[in-house]
Amino acid sequence: MATRDPLADALETEGSGGQGPVPNKRIKIEAAATELVGGSTTDAEEKQQRETAAAAGEGSNALPVASTLKPQPLPASTRRRRISKPAVKDPREYLPTVVKPEDPDTAQNVASSRDKALVRDVARSTVSVSSIALDGKVIEQQTGIVIGWKETQKCARILTSSDIVDGLDPTCKLHIGLPNRTILEGQLLFFNKHYDIALLEISSESDLPLKLPTFGSNPKYGQDVFMLARGKDCNLIARHGTILWLDKPKYPERNYYMYLAYGTGGPVIDHDGNVTGMAFDFGDPNTSIIAISIIVTCIEMWMKFSRIARPVHGLRLRTVELLEVSLQEVISLDHNINNGYIVDKVSIGSTADKLGIRYGDVIVSFDGLRDQTLPQLEDYLLSLGWGFLQGSTNSSSTVDLKLEVYVLLERRTRSVTLSVEFCDASE
Repeated sequence: MATRDPLADALETEGSGGQGPVPNKRIKIEAAATELVGGSTTDAEEKQQRETAAAAGEGSNALPVASTLKPQPLPASTRRRRISKPAVKDPREYLPTVVKPEDPDTAQNVASSRDKALVRDVARSTVSVSSIALDGKVIEQQTGIVIGWKETQKCARILTSSDIVDGLDPTCKLHIGLPNRTILEGQLLFFNKHYDIALLEISSESDLPLKLPTFGSNPKYGQDVFMLARGKDCNLIARHGTILWLDKPKYPERNYYMYLAYGTGGPVIDHDGNVTGMAFDFGDPNTSIIAISIIVTCIEMWMKFSRIARPVHGLRLRTVELLEVSLQEVISLDHNINNGYIVDKVSIGSTADKLGIRYGDVIVSFDGLRDQTLPQLEDYLLSLGWGFLQGSTNSSSTVDLKLEVYVLLERRTRSVTLSVEFCDASE
């Protein structure tokens, strides 16, 4: 059905009514005219229309002309908007001499010219490692370090945290971000949850823009060190801190950790630029550090035997050396103990538990070792694992650990032979 013009309808009605004034019809006509211009009339406009009609004569058929009505503005939503051109950014804003650093704390932690040169040199071996889902989202991001070459500098092996592959879907990819922000795909060689390490491999058609760092001796308690990391955009992050006089492992068997007050994970370097360990950020108040000797032994063991073996004793230990000084005095005066390993926890059902070793006891001799740090004790246990792999083809075996245990409640020392199994910890 065709739509009728409201003004035409009004005119038709006006013309069919004969002579004389038709006030109601005139109002309809005025309303129709207003509808045509798309808006309602104000009081002033209505008064003007009535005056126009009166001037035409009471009995006249003259009508107010639609064009004399004041058009109303269109709604804001229907107005034509002016499209402005996007502002052109000055390319100089992106120059490294102009932009602000992505991590301001790095500037505070690395201030002197010597320290900057030292950190910048080791940064050539520091990369970012990311696990990527099929939809391109980043699942996990860690820092890695070049641990060695495979034949040539076109293929490098990268050490990182095992968290990068823990529970990872096989369809996911590993992306390695180089210092020059080049992204390469990495391949997993092996990972080990006990030591929290993973070894990856990357390759390129040309020499990689990476550098193999210098590996030094293990970190020492109270030593000032730097720790490097890579952010999500491969930007360099550096921290400066002190190795804490602390050995409070959370889990049995993981006695080898050392600690920094804070950090993000990555290579730990001394003030000579040597890599002494690897830091791992597990969300704890203190950042965990694994000594470089433990890492190198694990990698060499895997490269030679495709396994990492160590004896499992089921004890969480602390050292008398790091006991609070007032307690050191008490244990020295009351029990004549000045070194050894404090039993902090015994795994329920372990051989040590069955032999009556209890928390609070002190192992004054661990296979003849008395004053070694816990990382040094872990080195010794790995050496036993190395000997086992060299001399045996069996997947499991045992070793006897000779312990001298001082029982504080009884004020006596007893000898314990702890027969424990080797754990093939490689995955």
